[in-house]
Amino acid sequence: MNIQPKLTRLTSPPAQFPCRLFRRNPLAALISTVMVFSLIPSNAQAITTTEAANGLAQGCFAIQSPGSGNYLARHQGLITSDLAFRFQKLDAANAEHFFVKPATLGEFMLTDRRGSYLASLVPSVETPVPSPSLAAEWTITAKEVSANNFQFQFKNRLTQQPIRFEFMKTSWVKAWWGSYPVVTPVIESQFKLVAQADCRPYPEITSNVRGDRNLLKGNITAPVRGYVDAHTHITSYEFMGGRVMHGSPFHRWGVPFALDDSRRTHGVNGSLDLIGNIFVYGTPTHQYDTRGWPDFPWWPNPEQLTHSGYYYKWMERAWLSGLRITVAQVVENEVLCNAQSVINPVGWVGHNSCNEMDSIRLQVKRLREMQDYIDAQYGGKGKGFFRLVTTPAEARRVIADGKMAVVMDIEASETLNCGVHDYCSIATIDAGLNELYNLGIRGLFPAHKFDNQLSGAVLEDGFINVGEVLSTGHYYEAEPCNAETRGKPMTSGIPLIGEVPPISGLLGNIHVTPTYDKSDDLCNIRGLTDKGVYLVNRMIDLNMIIDIDHLSDKAAKQVMDIVEARRYSGVVSSHSFMRPAKDGSLHRDFQRMLNAGGFAAHYGQGVDGARSNYQRYLDAVKKTPYLPSVGIGTDMSGLGGQPGARGNAATDPLRYPFTNEFGLVFDRQVSGNRTFDLNRDGMAHYGMLADQMQDIRERSGNEVYEAVMKSAEGYLQMWERAEANTNKGHFNPL
Repeated sequence: MNIQPKLTRLTSPPAQFPCRLFRRNPLAALISTVMVFSLIPSNAQAITTTEAANGLAQGCFAIQSPGSGNYLARHQGLITSDLAFRFQKLDAANAEHFFVKPATLGEFMLTDRRGSYLASLVPSVETPVPSPSLAAEWTITAKEVSANNFQFQFKNRLTQQPIRFEFMKTSWVKAWWGSYPVVTPVIESQFKLVAQADCRPYPEITSNVRGDRNLLKGNITAPVRGYVDAHTHITSYEFMGGRVMHGSPFHRWGVPFALDDSRRTHGVNGSLDLIGNIFVYGTPTHQYDTRGWPDFPWWPNPEQLTHSGYYYKWMERAWLSGLRITVAQVVENEVLCNAQSVINPVGWVGHNSCNEMDSIRLQVKRLREMQDYIDAQYGGKGKGFFRLVTTPAEARRVIADGKMAVVMDIEASETLNCGVHDYCSIATIDAGLNELYNLGIRGLFPAHKFDNQLSGAVLEDGFINVGEVLSTGHYYEAEPCNAETRGKPMTSGIPLIGEVPPISGLLGNIHVTPTYDKSDDLCNIRGLTDKGVYLVNRMIDLNMIIDIDHLSDKAAKQVMDIVEARRYSGVVSSHSFMRPAKDGSLHRDFQRMLNAGGFAAHYGQGVDGARSNYQRYLDAVKKTPYLPSVGIGTDMSGLGGQPGARGNAATDPLRYPFTNEFGLVFDRQVSGNRTFDLNRDGMAHYGMLADQMQDIRERSGNEVYEAVMKSAEGYLQMWERAEANTNKGHFNPL
């Protein structure tokens, strides 16, 4: 039975919706069901043409000519059999059935039951092709022919021409002697869609979570229940020229392209993955199996550093576990980026700009594209779980709607182009900071890995010290730490990694050999500069969030002097990168940060480490009048390792499926042909954060778990206090 589709918006899904379709995409199921049954429930609302088109996402349809009743199908002629699609006089069951996969909002790919793509290489000729391309993408628009009743146009993105069907229509005209036929040509470019249920789904990773996602919704006036990841690197696939990190959180053509074989980036057996191999294995010659989708024989895993762990379906699983806020640290390191071009010239083809501000702009653009892409998969603008926010009030609205708030910050060494060799002035700082704020950035690190014109950085040995000399012209300059701070030892002489041939070449023109006291208690001699003091004060003027991780102990103390003088709460330690006190306890400046109303997140760890370390943080927070909460800072894909397999899995494993406190049921996560299990794989990708959280819930004790599950609220309260600050008196601690 071919019934003209009537599209409606429902305030709640009716019970007769097909469960299989509804689980895939609620709006697609709504449209699909309405198309078949012409269902118009009493609580229906009108939907727009844009909503009608975007709502086709993840649906399964036959394409029908409204004038002739013919359906689009593979041509069965003797010469061109199966080489083209044509409208034919068939019933819907024998027509071609297309799965509709969004490439982004309003643009789609249509795959048939053989897995081929509907494409147009020349105007007005539709053919099946084996792989996606611009010719296989279609801009779909809807036209309302009557109330909630739509037809659709398919415009090819290569030819810029719509699908057309030309036929001769016969009508009978009555005359006094009888009737006679009149034949008129008809050209159609608007078509009906008739829902089907037997499409071949587009390849995709699954979140493997069951249950009612509405359980994540809440009351906007009530405290948020759930946790924050205060330190993520979702867009790090674009940093260091885009030639270091392989894999991306989304791709127009889906997971086969987002998570393809990393040989494309890292060479045969990872031979060009020099930075990843050096960081983890201490040698550029380490080799591994580069295959990605669908097999993933080696990556992702907890120890690798140069493959992205943030595919959006993995992030979806983390969100479903109670991840309410994600802080997306836009990341760049211009020095290491330029070094990569020398270390790895073969893999440098098609690189991005190494300029940090250029890279920041690109990564912000990618985050907005990612939001649009996820929206498209969910059926339209604003419907996805991934929501960029710029105020705590906006974050609360998003979270109350059951979605994940994403805050944009920056972790970079030469932000605002204030590297040691850059032109950096008060005027350029102001202009750059205003630009970042207008881009939606709400926080940053005054310094990251290397000293700059704003601040000294915390000391790091080995490869990072090589980067320091490349960035500044000198190795880290160290002195014994003050009485409050435990420092670290530094290696005299060129670090061992500097003897690796590609890197030794970079150091050939630098006739400096570092010499350090034989002490395990060294700190950077540098703190904030006058320009750094100005930056911190201007950030407070703009109510931005200051991250004091990676700052030298002098700089961290000076930031806290400013923060206390201006009674400001917008200061954080997002991933445990402050130096400890002499006795190994939390530093006095860490406690000062908390006393000011700041927020702390601990580097993501397995339960055994988390239990004690989160408790230490919690005990420090409990000394303040603020909410007892502790966040997580995973630092995934930021050249930071992740927790490995559960140590006691043989005797006391995390058991699957498990049900989280929101009532959602989590099975083992499946990505293509690989199944991930925390007991075996650890936090191999971001989706395993859900499994880590369940492990914390079961084994860390109620006090620690409660502190983590209050962390999103704790972060929001910190941000709200920062926004409420009106103190405009600049303070100079120098």
